Amino acid sequence: MRIFLSGACNARDIGGIATANGTTKLHRLVRCGELSRITPQDVSVLQALPLQRVVDLRTAEEMQRSPDVKIEGVQYLHNPIIRSTTFGITYEKSSGSEIAQMLQAGLERMRQRGETYFQHMELLYRRFVSDEYSRKGYGSFLRLLAQHPTNGVTLWHCTAGKDRVGTCTALLLHCLGASKEQIFEDYLLTNVQSADSTNSIVNKVKGFVSDDNVRLIEKMLSADTAFLQGFFDEIDHLFGSIENFLSDCGVTENDITLLRENYLD
Repeated sequence: MRIFLSGACNARDIGGIATANGTTKLHRLVRCGELSRITPQDVSVLQALPLQRVVDLRTAEEMQRSPDVKIEGVQYLHNPIIRSTTFGITYEKSSGSEIAQMLQAGLERMRQRGETYFQHMELLYRRFVSDEYSRKGYGSFLRLLAQHPTNGVTLWHCTAGKDRVGTCTALLLHCLGASKEQIFEDYLLTNVQSADSTNSIVNKVKGFVSDDNVRLIEKMLSADTAFLQGFFDEIDHLFGSIENFLSDCGVTENDITLLRENYLD
């Protein structure tokens, strides 16, 4: 269920999904983009949910650059999934010319590594699986939800609410009993919910970059089935199953039981 926030992208309640073990509860689990630009009206919307906890999946550097707007009475926790970002562009805050400059710098770094953007993202999603740091991040996120439920909403976010949030949500939904089809459906809702924001950014950057790079920026702002599929494929390749991967992340069978008790009707 979409949550309309003028100052944050891609916010939605993942309640109402009919999994094999029950239906995900409404007003308990919310995924989102960063909260650095939320308005007083957005704060009122979040308080009415009611929001009780925010889990920031970004790096410390990202948090320092774009700190969340703090809401009184809400607990804020830092749960990074990666050590550092290698291709970050703060689209919403930047002018068209600034985006163009950051894009060119990022593409040059990738060119020096012999990567295209698509290859870069494929590798990123694989590193989500192979990097012990990321696995610890996934484990701590899922154990937090399992072992420390609240009576209100826990919201987790990265920058765009797409990749780190997307994979955390995919693992959570798997634990709750969602099918692969349901997991991918939730993941791809990013493209629907972020369409207005994407169009605004694309219009802003036109005239500063080539048509090919305009299309590239559109892809950068989109969730791609191939990336999430690569994430699951890498799990199967390195660990044999999602259950083995979760175990390596430190998530126990009891944690999965608690997740289902806490967040399913």
